[in-house]
Amino acid sequence: MTRERLERCFDECAQRAWRLAVHWLGDAHEAFDVVQQAFVVAATKPDAIPHDNTWPWFRQVVIHEARNARRKKRPATSEQESNMADPGPDPADAATKAETSAELRQALDTLPEREREAIVLTHLNGMTHAQAAAALGIPVKTLSSHVSRGLDRLKGRLGGKGETMLASLAAAPLMAPPGGWEGALAAWKAAAFSSLTTGATAGAVATGALMMKKSLAIAGMIVALGVGLGGGALIMQSTSNPPPRTDISAAPADASERSGSAPLEMTGDDSKPDVSEWSSRLDSARAAEKQAREEAEALRAKLKTLESERDTAVASAEKLEAELAPIRAEQAERGPTFTFGKYGTIEGVTGSNWKELAGASHEVITNLRLLREAQLKGEQPSREVYLKIQENTEKMRTYEYDTIGVLPTWARHNGEFTHPISHSNLIASELKTAGLPLSEAQIAEIKRLGLQWEADYDAAQKKYNDATPRVEKMLDEYVLKGAFVDAVWDLLTQEQRDVFIDPKWLHVAHVDLYCTTLMIIHTSPILTGADIGEVRTKLQQTLVKNYAIPEDQIEALGPILDTWQSDVAGIIAPVAKAQTQFYTYDQGAIAARATVKLVKAIRDYGMLDDEHRAALLDAYEIYIPRVIAGE
Repeated sequence: MTRERLERCFDECAQRAWRLAVHWLGDAHEAFDVVQQAFVVAATKPDAIPHDNTWPWFRQVVIHEARNARRKKRPATSEQESNMADPGPDPADAATKAETSAELRQALDTLPEREREAIVLTHLNGMTHAQAAAALGIPVKTLSSHVSRGLDRLKGRLGGKGETMLASLAAAPLMAPPGGWEGALAAWKAAAFSSLTTGATAGAVATGALMMKKSLAIAGMIVALGVGLGGGALIMQSTSNPPPRTDISAAPADASERSGSAPLEMTGDDSKPDVSEWSSRLDSARAAEKQAREEAEALRAKLKTLESERDTAVASAEKLEAELAPIRAEQAERGPTFTFGKYGTIEGVTGSNWKELAGASHEVITNLRLLREAQLKGEQPSREVYLKIQENTEKMRTYEYDTIGVLPTWARHNGEFTHPISHSNLIASELKTAGLPLSEAQIAEIKRLGLQWEADYDAAQKKYNDATPRVEKMLDEYVLKGAFVDAVWDLLTQEQRDVFIDPKWLHVAHVDLYCTTLMIIHTSPILTGADIGEVRTKLQQTLVKNYAIPEDQIEALGPILDTWQSDVAGIIAPVAKAQTQFYTYDQGAIAARATVKLVKAIRDYGMLDDEHRAALLDAYEIYIPRVIAGE
């Protein structure tokens, strides 16, 4: 019956006792010892173990032993941190949990003992205030007061995250004791049952068991066998040298109690012991000890084999890690730096080789600059310049093919490359290649800017209706993207900026591919003339032809063109013929606003039929006026 009670105590209380001890002490090895000693105490007082629910009684035993252990030795912070780490499949996640646990343990250890005990029982072990008060032997109001003051102190040390950390630690999976559950239970049971069966020798056996707190699971099983060997040794000590004579007076009166065996049966009138039975018991004890030793040796051999296999596995893992390191480094170079927003995780972004794209972009910009400088000098660029532009443009188009129709844009061409997720990853990858990578602060701010751009772009879409011209939508996109590009540029150091472009070509169409003019250069007609009057005449002819404006309505275009001419007055300073296509971002913005006003006026005047009105509303053209000097 006693053994049954102890077995039930193990079944009902082992895991809960382990959790309580770990949270109370903050050290896995000391918690191991406390639980073991608690079971030894239970074994020495088997009649005190309740018949039904054993946990409330046993919890008091654990708390008593934990208090004693904490008084004797308070664990150092470094030991807590190392012992409380709960290993898992993700090393980064395990490290974060260990740091959180260590920080919380340090804060708990600064509390007065009563407040610390109250919080451990209520917040880490899930006890009600009434249960915790009963466990500590204090009134419920006192317990609640300890909890409240303790939480206030934790808040002062940890801020608002204190209760969150407590909840996180309380909800964490139960960590296994040193050596695993099988080893721990074997050691605990060995100590407890030896105390139950060997009487005066229990203290020595339990003390020996306590020394095994850092053993592995198999070593824990060996401890259990060791206790069995100890029992065998006690028998051997009393029987290996049999008494010189067999009458009962030669043996002590309490021999059966000290040897742990049943009293010898008496045979015959002379009351002499049965020597054959004594010999049989001796043989059985020797056989049991031999078997136990063989099993222990087999377990030691298995442990050695497992340790060898572990070392081999660790060596293999380290070798594989070394082999994978350059591959992972290459993948990091190829992969995107940014994946923010609704489109940051599309296949075109995550699956593209950004290192190659950035290299191609750099080659195109470099050779476009060489091409334009040769043209301005009136020289013929080398064939190699044209080939490099063509070759690297084709490389960049692979990204366009993957994202066209996916990344939102109102532009007909290059809306994908001017999207913030594309722009950010291109400059980040080019800077990596140049050995000047973005800092963590720069990355965080660019991500914030990208998310803000997305919110602003989505807000702009809500104001459009069926009568909104495409050029107005393009203007909004052009301005928002231009602001994003400027904000990113301002974040870069001068050394980082020098990687991209000569300052004299910054924000110049057809040369600076990181400028937002990229989204309008292929759909914006450049209207040239010796003066603004000639440019205006060409614009009128273009509108009449493209939208079939009736002859009787041409005169109505006059006031509309007057307004347009006034709107573009700031960008019609004469330029050399070779420079007409090199307009700036700001000039493009002025031309776009003037075009939007022009298109809306034609739309509202009612001079077009339905077909041509629809064509006007869907048109991509932004008219760029350029007056040529010397003509």
